[in-house]
Amino acid sequence: MRLLMYAAIAVTVISCNQKPSSSAVTAVPDITAENLKGKVQQVETNTYLIDSATGQKGKLESTNVEKYDDSGYTVYYSTYTAQDSVTMLTTYEHDANGYLTTETTTKNGKPSSSMKITVDNTGKYTAAVSYDSTGKQDTYYDSIASNNYGEVLSGRGHHTDSSLKMTFINNFDSVYYVGGESKDSLGKLTYSSDVKLNDKKDPQQMDETTVTKDSSTKKTTVYTYNTSDNNGNWILQTITENGKPKKIVERSITYN
Repeated sequence: MRLLMYAAIAVTVISCNQKPSSSAVTAVPDITAENLKGKVQQVETNTYLIDSATGQKGKLESTNVEKYDDSGYTVYYSTYTAQDSVTMLTTYEHDANGYLTTETTTKNGKPSSSMKITVDNTGKYTAAVSYDSTGKQDTYYDSIASNNYGEVLSGRGHHTDSSLKMTFINNFDSVYYVGGESKDSLGKLTYSSDVKLNDKKDPQQMDETTVTKDSSTKKTTVYTYNTSDNNGNWILQTITENGKPKKIVERSITYN
């Protein structure tokens, strides 16, 4: 989703009463950033593990449901994880120009986290504050840079005592996310990704590096698109991780 601080962190910012001026650029709709064509209302995605013995579709791993408003902005995103029967639900609010102002997440119906956003009068994100399940502030973001499409390019996260917690960078090809990185307070890389797009602008390969205190792990994920619907949106995908078929993804798309 475009609404994520893609380099492995969630992005957002403090709501403010000031509306962007008429000179503000309208934020790109999520359906555009996600390379969806047509008047999409909802996308349901079911991800299945591939049975290693048969090579066929196996157990359900997760179900995601993303809903969009009439302008194409995400207003609802749920993830159900079959292994532990956990449902995470995030709702989103936007201003009149499509800029995200509030993000609220629940876990199995109980508060989990939230984030609020500040947008200046030119339509630029300037700050973000995240809160834990009790409503207590846990992180705030500043030095946020965004592109002309309203997508976040970089920022800095701080602890509540104002000490630096992390920094991140996101990279885009036009409106499409193509990777990024995050670093800890000492400037040490903790995560990086590089996404290659195919000629239709869908992700084709993602190379990731995750760095912990004791190790560094690399993973290459290849996405193969098997079937598309009449609007040209893929509805069947195969995922290969480090050369081994791992998952089959089925999408059901509802149009207005």
